[in-house]
Amino acid sequence: MVLLDWDSIAYPYLDEETPLLDAVIQRAKQQAVTMTMCDGEVIYQDGKFTKVDRTVALKALHDDLAKALSDDEVERRKLSHALLPHARRFYADYIDTSKHEPFYRPSSRV
Repeated sequence: MVLLDWDSIAYPYLDEETPLLDAVIQRAKQQAVTMTMCDGEVIYQDGKFTKVDRTVALKALHDDLAKALSDDEVERRKLSHALLPHARRFYADYIDTSKHEPFYRPSSRV
């Protein structure tokens, strides 16, 4: 369960006709989350995780990222580099906003 501060999502200019789900998906930012519960246990409240030690988590992430890549990860990286030019070419018109305006533009930071 996620508890959201509705005023931070809707105020001051959300149209009353906007469906609730659309408002949450397109307008809610992380600051709107006031509490999160999982299996009846509060895991996030007032901007802080209650079950995660940030220092320990960041050290574990650092240690994991410091390891050498596996053979599979090296292959996936090569594949992504090989596919990137094709994906850019495919989406060239979509990215050029003079030809197409993305549906998320009103809620984006761009």
